Amino acid sequence: MIDRLISVPHLNQLVMYSIWERYIKGEIVDSKNIFSETYKAWLRCTEYKIDPYQIKTNKISEEVLQTRKSMLQDVLDLLEPHIQTIKTTLSTHSETFLILIADTEGFILESFTGKDTTREFINVPFSAGISYTEQSMGNNSIGSVLATGMPLAVIGAEHYVKDFHRWSGVGSPIIGEKGDIIAVLSVIMPCGMESPYTLSLTVAAAKAVEATIKQNQLEKNLLATGKALRVLMQQSDIIFNAMSQGVIILNSDGIVTFFNRAAEKIWNIDANEIIGKSFSCFRRCPHSKPLLISTIQMAKPITNIECKCRNAQGEKSILVNTSLLLDEKNSVSGAIGIFTDVTDIRRQEARIREQQKLAVVGQMAAGMAHEIRNPLTAVRGFAQLMSEKMGEEHIIYKEFMEIMVREIDQADNFINNFLQLAKPKPPQMQSCSLNDLIISFVRIFETQAFLQGVKITTELKDLPTIIIDKDQIKQVLLNLCQNALQAMHQQGTIIISTCYHGTENEISLSVKDNGHGIHQDNLDKLGTPFFTTKDKGTGLGLSISYTIVDKHRGRIEVESQLGEGTCFTVYLPVDEQF
Repeated sequence: MIDRLISVPHLNQLVMYSIWERYIKGEIVDSKNIFSETYKAWLRCTEYKIDPYQIKTNKISEEVLQTRKSMLQDVLDLLEPHIQTIKTTLSTHSETFLILIADTEGFILESFTGKDTTREFINVPFSAGISYTEQSMGNNSIGSVLATGMPLAVIGAEHYVKDFHRWSGVGSPIIGEKGDIIAVLSVIMPCGMESPYTLSLTVAAAKAVEATIKQNQLEKNLLATGKALRVLMQQSDIIFNAMSQGVIILNSDGIVTFFNRAAEKIWNIDANEIIGKSFSCFRRCPHSKPLLISTIQMAKPITNIECKCRNAQGEKSILVNTSLLLDEKNSVSGAIGIFTDVTDIRRQEARIREQQKLAVVGQMAAGMAHEIRNPLTAVRGFAQLMSEKMGEEHIIYKEFMEIMVREIDQADNFINNFLQLAKPKPPQMQSCSLNDLIISFVRIFETQAFLQGVKITTELKDLPTIIIDKDQIKQVLLNLCQNALQAMHQQGTIIISTCYHGTENEISLSVKDNGHGIHQDNLDKLGTPFFTTKDKGTGLGLSISYTIVDKHRGRIEVESQLGEGTCFTVYLPVDEQF
């Protein structure tokens, strides 16, 4: 098609004119002797009832023309450098030519002429605002391009309207971003003065404009996509950072790409310190490999696995759920983990369990204490009376009576402890220094420890003032230290330490020994009345300690390893008012 101007000799115009005359007269012509698109166009012109000897001009007003031009101003601006290139190229062959730009309804928007293109030479209307559809002008290099949707050359007598036989025209559609024609670029020159490069030059200019339009649209789409992506990322950040669960995203290499605020709080680390680095779990995690890493390596999500881990903040209970991230090839590209800190929930559940234990014992104590104490009181009174009445001759019996009184007093003390579980005294809160309380306690208790060959050391950090019942907390400290002392037969060390946890706004008091330790199966039973691992223990000391700490709105946590020792840690809230 592009070589038509070369393959159609100028002398053939006489033959073409003869065929045109016969067709106009209604004679049958052999369509094989005519370019197929030309013959189809003549059939359309016949259907439109076009007068081959008269041009019907359809022109729009200047105002409408300017409106139409403004709608295609971007295309006109893009065509401007190409128009100059076409003019320069055509001028090397002829200075007589017309370059036309039309819209999708065939109206000429702009026209450019060569230096020798005079109005006297032009016998057809080529001015802006004229419609060049096939319905108006018959087949031509604008209307036929709009009718067929492809580049065309209409040469001399191939035009249906005779006044156009003096001209040869080439046209190319300009396709927009939606795949439809948005304009037509056409070059008109006198028949017989055609350049063999005109059609290819016109098509190249149209394609260049199309490429620029697509490029501009791609850039707009890219900007719009980038903007939408930024908005989506901002929304994702807002949503993820508003979540109470920790959200961590890893790529396929296990590198952290996202770490939300809740994760910062759980891990006690700033996101900037871990993003871009390999993910590692807590310092003490029960799993040899982080579950999020296992998710990537096994290509399998994990659901509702609870881990008890420990970091600098203390023991944490974390509920873990993970999901895989897949790329366009359905390959694993990473993983996302949702970490729910259920530490407070588990502590509250443990606290409820302890309260339930104490409630049962309290009910039992309340029912039994008075029933036991009343006869014991009578027995003690009679034993004491008999002891006073006995003379020197019954000295041995008097000693027996004194033993009875002491044993009854010991039983009464046991009952008092029972009653304290049933009806604990409300704490008498006052402001004090926990470190000072510990120092004064150690001065008294270290003598007892020394007799057993045990050393008492302290590691006391700066603490804020705390509001507690000094006597009750001292009792808790005494119970914990006596348990630690009894866990070591000879030699050993008891370490009493304190620390302030600013994030939770609480103080911790730890009593650590290097005794024989407690079996893991027994840890959950600690604090239960009458549960003890000691031969002569009652378990009431720890039960009372748990009750006191609970009344202070605190908690007790225990760590123990067989053969290594045990550490009881009491956490107390730092309040301005209780």
